[in-house]
Amino acid sequence: MKLSALYANDADVFPPILFANGFNVVFAQVREPKRSTLDSHNLGKTFLASVLNFALLADLDGDHPFKALPETFGHFVFFLEVHTNSGRFITIRRPVTGRAAISIHVGANGGDDLRESSDEFWTYRNLSLHKAREILDADLNLDAISPYDFRKGIGYFLRKQSDYAEIFRITKFARGKDRDWKPFMAKLLGFDGDLVERKYGLDTTLDELKRQKQLFESEAEFRSAEYDEIRGLIDLRARALEKLNSEASSLDFGAVDARVSSDTVSQLEREIASMNERRYVLEYETSEIEVAGESSIGFDLERVNRVFAEAGVEFPNQLARTYEDLIAFNRSLSAERSQRLRARLREIQAELTRLNLSLAELNQNRDRALTLLKSSSMLEKLRLLQSQIVGAERELAELRAKQTVLNRAADVQGRITESEADLGRIVEEIRKQIRTENRTFDEIRRTFSEFVEEVLSVQALLSVEVNDWGNLEFRVRTLDFARAKRETHEAAGMSYQKILCACFDLALLTVHQDEGFYRFAYHDGIFEGLDNRKKRNLVGLLRRVCTDFQIQHILTVIDSDLPRDEADAKLFFTQEEIVRELHDRGDDGRLFRMAKF
Repeated sequence: MKLSALYANDADVFPPILFANGFNVVFAQVREPKRSTLDSHNLGKTFLASVLNFALLADLDGDHPFKALPETFGHFVFFLEVHTNSGRFITIRRPVTGRAAISIHVGANGGDDLRESSDEFWTYRNLSLHKAREILDADLNLDAISPYDFRKGIGYFLRKQSDYAEIFRITKFARGKDRDWKPFMAKLLGFDGDLVERKYGLDTTLDELKRQKQLFESEAEFRSAEYDEIRGLIDLRARALEKLNSEASSLDFGAVDARVSSDTVSQLEREIASMNERRYVLEYETSEIEVAGESSIGFDLERVNRVFAEAGVEFPNQLARTYEDLIAFNRSLSAERSQRLRARLREIQAELTRLNLSLAELNQNRDRALTLLKSSSMLEKLRLLQSQIVGAERELAELRAKQTVLNRAADVQGRITESEADLGRIVEEIRKQIRTENRTFDEIRRTFSEFVEEVLSVQALLSVEVNDWGNLEFRVRTLDFARAKRETHEAAGMSYQKILCACFDLALLTVHQDEGFYRFAYHDGIFEGLDNRKKRNLVGLLRRVCTDFQIQHILTVIDSDLPRDEADAKLFFTQEEIVRELHDRGDDGRLFRMAKF
């Protein structure tokens, strides 16, 4: 894929940029060298990379001017035309604001201005960012980086100033993990990126399994290796509990509840006293009934007659008959009363029988309770045994629960062992790949070294190794011509580091030129701080690569960094090579023809 054109809905503020198929220059010119308040470094040449990245469906963070300055950029709609490897032209329409507002047009011809096109014209419209990426990725068909999408490698071919710190790890991946970029880099270099991806996947799995195992062991308060120890402790505690239960069973308290207390005894005594009082009442009533049954009428009529005779007085016959009637009446009453008393006596005797039985039982219970209360040593022994039994049962239950947790830890350990075995096999496969001849990597290494030597006149060695953790390490060393193993320090300087990055990117593009791969590179400010002779060498390399390998290159440079010839005269680029000229004379010289933002 190459970039064909970048334009916006507001052409007065953002004039169109038409890119050439080969070498392109964004040139910032100093037109007011005597005005110290002006600065050719703030014209927007670096920001152009961000605009291109936005048009290529990048995410926007909060610091991006499009996000931070909605009042300045909110009305902009950008159009980027891309020439695919299959020969078709794709135009991406992306507004700065709005969701599901991206449109994509796929056509056989390029160079059309689609700013005024109706919605029906677009092949795909009203797309979300995610959906637009899926469609564009399918249409670009960069199968050389499959299964990764086109966004994965964009940063290597849109290098801004912040992307030169490391050759292999660009800013996009700076805050992430090695897993975010090393499998992809392995793929670019001709190795099995999926194998590297699986290795990192197993690392993640193992970390999670080890964390689970640690949590289980922490919960169990035992290490997995101490499983037999906890099993032995369970056996010891179980036998100790059995012994305690046997000892408690040997204590004989009869039918009395071992939990009896002085309150229990007091209650029994109150019930006994109440029953005794009732029994006394019933016994008294019984004696009264018995006395009443023995009494009779105490009137003797014959004795009365003798008394009256001795006194010489005649006892009246009428009175005698009256007394006889009275006696007969009393005898009748006594018979009925005796019958009632005998019935009541039977009731009292039955109640007394029940009372005596209850009292006997209560007295027995009281005596046994008092005996138990007096046997304090036995009670204390029982209490101690019960406390020990409860403690032993709790400890045994805890040990068994910990054993269950350790069983889970053992299961996890089994999975760890399997994963470690898989990891070992994968790492060995990766090592084997490094030892095996790799045509793609060999060509990239050779091409990279030739490019570096052509520009910097030093040897550069690109190598790959597997570190102690089984991960790939990508290295670049510059070497002394005279002594192949003696490393120089050219790569330590930022100016040389930029050249190494550019040469690496170009090596990738040239080696993968016949595949479904990127075919453009954007390098911002690589001339800054570079020796003049190296600048001339770099320009020569860029022009040659663009011509020989049909690569598109976009270079940004300011006037003061232009290479110079032997007479110290600036070597300007041709008008065909300059696709956008910026200058320090007013707002018209900026990338966006507006005041500084």
